Amino acid sequence: MQQRASNMKTNPSTNERGAILLTVLLTVTILTMLCFTSLYIASQNANATAQAASWQQALGGAESAVDQAIAALNTGTWTNWITITGSLPNLQPQPGATPAAASGPPASNQYNYLSNSITPQLAQYNVANALTTNGEGNSLVSVWTTIDTAGLPLDSNGNQWYRIRATGTAAAAGPPRVSNQGLDSSLRKIGLRFDRKTSNAISSPQATRTIEVIVQGLAQSIWVRGITLKNTISMSGGGVIDSFNSSDPFKSTNGAYDVTKRQSHGDVATTSSGNSNLNNTYVYGNLAYSGSAVKNTTNVQGTISTPFNTSIPSTSDPSWTSGMWNSSITQVTGTTTLTGGTQSSPARYKLSQINISGSNVLTLTANSDGTDTYFEIWITGKMTTSGNAYITQDPKVHVTYWVDDDISLSGGSYVNRGGVAADLVINGIGTHNFTDSGGATLTAVIDAPGYNITISGGGSVSGAVIANTLNLSGGSGLHYDEALNTNGTNSAIGNYAFASWFEDTR
Repeated sequence: MQQRASNMKTNPSTNERGAILLTVLLTVTILTMLCFTSLYIASQNANATAQAASWQQALGGAESAVDQAIAALNTGTWTNWITITGSLPNLQPQPGATPAAASGPPASNQYNYLSNSITPQLAQYNVANALTTNGEGNSLVSVWTTIDTAGLPLDSNGNQWYRIRATGTAAAAGPPRVSNQGLDSSLRKIGLRFDRKTSNAISSPQATRTIEVIVQGLAQSIWVRGITLKNTISMSGGGVIDSFNSSDPFKSTNGAYDVTKRQSHGDVATTSSGNSNLNNTYVYGNLAYSGSAVKNTTNVQGTISTPFNTSIPSTSDPSWTSGMWNSSITQVTGTTTLTGGTQSSPARYKLSQINISGSNVLTLTANSDGTDTYFEIWITGKMTTSGNAYITQDPKVHVTYWVDDDISLSGGSYVNRGGVAADLVINGIGTHNFTDSGGATLTAVIDAPGYNITISGGGSVSGAVIANTLNLSGGSGLHYDEALNTNGTNSAIGNYAFASWFEDTR
């Protein structure tokens, strides 16, 4: 009996063994389902992540192609580009057997084309196979881009605007299946079995995105805009930037700025905007910049575009040798009158400083015979007016300054009695400060690419400015004289900048 009882305790019955087996099978089944579900979710998430990464890479490829197009327009270098005569197709162009190498922007009946895909027709141009990218998913992006005039007319400066269309395609790693996130599928149009642009069958999933950009031409004259800067612009205290035209009686009064005849061509451009802030003051014109977005631009009355990349020409002292200037006057510190010369033989003065204060006046007098009078003045030190002192030049007097140190015009400032900005050219040499805080309007063109310019105290400038930085405050302003666009000299300033940008999702 004891042996039987022992056997009963150590050998479970058939029913018990079946229950244990069923429990084990159920447990294994549940664990398998959990593992399968986890792996399925992980696979779906990985697939969605890869598709999202490829979607972003395709956009990056398209944007890089836009950059290539703008660089070609700005630099005039058309390496690997071809020119095709005819209207722009909706799909990727197919160049003929002997495509023509591009040598400049396309005409109205042409478009320029750049592709990174090797074809027999393009092999001669040694085009790169693809763009290499970093990040998740695919590491190669195929891009192509076109530039055409799109029927756009010439602008008011006679410049042609262009349309850039750029397409980037990135392979989407993973199987051809939609994302497990419905919003992802709605947002990211991944081609799984067919190319969404061409409807052609594809062997693996891919993301394709197209950008269309309109770029505006920025004119080439050195005085084509009111303000051209290397760095920041700051405005406050009711300052204003606008324009007038001294050569047009409907846009000026006796050649002078008249707020009732204000124009909206006081354009501003900076190659490195930094911490620029307009503080919602009024700019009657366009704003172009490169770098961080300019803050508080609500009251810019024209377009706001980027990028603005250009090389601003530097200034330098005149190459005079001994005996080429009037050596009888070496500085001006009190009331003084200087006589001028003719255009072919201007009166030249090399001064260590102009520093007049109190009630003193420096007068640049016109020739007694009524002919135009010309001065060239090189100041190796500072140029300063203070108190009630001021500098005045008679009508029909033309003056060019080169200043090697700070410029500070306060008190009566500088009176250009002829009222023509082109008659007073101030070249700032090196890196210094220029302050205009006088109550009078300074009618001049200021070419000082290394100077930090401050216009304050209710003073204003009628003309144009090239500088490093500009600070307008205290109700001061700058009134661009549009006549400078035709009277000024030509220079390398000017390029193409965005006028509009959108993604074509068709």
